[in-house]
Amino acid sequence: MNTNLISFKQQTIFNSYEEFLREVDLSDRVLMFMTYDFDVENLILNDLILKLKSSNTRIHNFKVLNCNQTMKNVFDIVNFMQKHGVDTIIAIGEDFLGELLKAVNVFYNNRNINTLVELEANKKYLTYDKLKETIFIPTTGGCSEVHKYFRLIDEEFSQVTIFEDSMAKIDKIVLDCKISKLLPIEYVMYYIFSTIANLVDIVLNDNVGEDVKEECKNILRELTNLLENGEKFGDSLFFREKILKYSIEVSKIIDNTGYGILYLYGSLIESVFSIPRNTIDSLGIEFLLSEINKKYSLFYLSKYFNVCSKKMGYEEFIKSVKKRYGAKDNLKFYKLNNQILDKVKRVALNFLFKHKMVEKYRSLNFNEEFNNRLFEYYLDGVNG
Repeated sequence: MNTNLISFKQQTIFNSYEEFLREVDLSDRVLMFMTYDFDVENLILNDLILKLKSSNTRIHNFKVLNCNQTMKNVFDIVNFMQKHGVDTIIAIGEDFLGELLKAVNVFYNNRNINTLVELEANKKYLTYDKLKETIFIPTTGGCSEVHKYFRLIDEEFSQVTIFEDSMAKIDKIVLDCKISKLLPIEYVMYYIFSTIANLVDIVLNDNVGEDVKEECKNILRELTNLLENGEKFGDSLFFREKILKYSIEVSKIIDNTGYGILYLYGSLIESVFSIPRNTIDSLGIEFLLSEINKKYSLFYLSKYFNVCSKKMGYEEFIKSVKKRYGAKDNLKFYKLNNQILDKVKRVALNFLFKHKMVEKYRSLNFNEEFNNRLFEYYLDGVNG
């Protein structure tokens, strides 16, 4: 059976760990916790562990060693799961684990596929019958939780891909600010620009309806107000709760509108080069705002971007947040391999044209030259 004939997949979002604990039934499962920087031994999970053990659930732990979304990472996890007969995954941690979870779902269920080329060739024939459930407890936001996309690198063949499949979407998502609070605030701020970048992407999309743009404007207003009042809210549970909430809302929109330029490029550069996400996304936002300014003097999008306080405009706001949370002004520090960077640029361009996404940005005259200038901006930075 080709499960891709199913046009949607039911997802459940729990607004607290307690709600999840009350309603979830994982009896007689072979469960694997997948983490990166989160400690499964933390006392906050005691109730869940006790419930699992009392319901005849076998538990295994897999700690991801690096945050690169590579085929090697995926198959290390898949091989571990095969060895233990895992049928349920709970991933706990930062945003990239959400995408890794989707990729593992695809390759674990389709063990005849071993390369990105084979994945693309067989995407109409994927099956999903080995895993009973995938569950994600995000700690940072970053907007990867709900949507159907994930990116992967095949280092052996120097290939990068963006893949989409509604059936690979995560089954259950658990939002809990107390669990998020267990990781340092730096983890959250690492991804904060991802949410802003996604919102900017959607606002620039000519094919998105005004009702969606209005929703994004409201989220922008709330998010920027939250960041501007950082001293007031601090690293509170309220702050963590709001960040997770905005991330989920934007991820839902992405699932319907598709990738934007900033999200696509940021994801690719982060995946391939392990560049801090806040630097990538903030540079991309600044580039697009400067392009809009050249063409339309920002008045064109003022009804969406002028959502900050009267003290500063959106460009000034981005610079101030960038400075406050340590985003760099260029990527030269990271000594990127230009040959690999060219491949990333080509993947990005091909993806956008293949999915006709350049039509979304026709007002900016998106083309190969625009693509190159964006990447040059990443390299040169605002002070280059």
